[in-house]
Amino acid sequence: MEKAQFRLALLGLFALCWPAASPLPNGAPLGSCLSMSPKHRGITPQTGESPHSIQLQVSRSSVQVNIMGPTYKGILLEARYPSGNTTVGMWATAPANTKTISCFNSDHSAITHSNTNDKSSTTVYTWNPPPLKNCSEKTFVFLATVAQNRGTYWLKLTSNEISLCSSAVKNLSGFAVLATFMIAGLAAF
Repeated sequence: MEKAQFRLALLGLFALCWPAASPLPNGAPLGSCLSMSPKHRGITPQTGESPHSIQLQVSRSSVQVNIMGPTYKGILLEARYPSGNTTVGMWATAPANTKTISCFNSDHSAITHSNTNDKSSTTVYTWNPPPLKNCSEKTFVFLATVAQNRGTYWLKLTSNEISLCSSAVKNLSGFAVLATFMIAGLAAF
């Protein structure tokens, strides 16, 4: 009986010494999608200026996203409409040490870390916009929570807004302009 009590006391002591929150080395939980908070119990986000920023490179059919600054271990990255609370678009294949998750029941709608290996400004995340009709919903913003480690993170870093039209609309508009010039040229003949 004394041996069992000793084990129980030892187990209790071990539990008291265990950290209040262990890091989430496999990425942000789906419950973090709205708030973008990593849920590190007892840890609050940094309030000073972040050493990280979001850099965007827009191409015809996608947006390349880099997190500039020092290396980081954790990330939650989403695209949203500027006044929206849910994700939009879809992330392409996640780079090494990251994975896509399905926020708000939308497949591949966010990126998070898949381990605590370092990620850097050379890590490129590729986002594809949703289909757009008549370019009516064309402005997007990117939000990122970036963790240097379990105790140091910046919440909801925000990119500049970008405006896009779907490539189909751009192609159609370009074709219409070309056809107009061709018809005008024939009429002048």
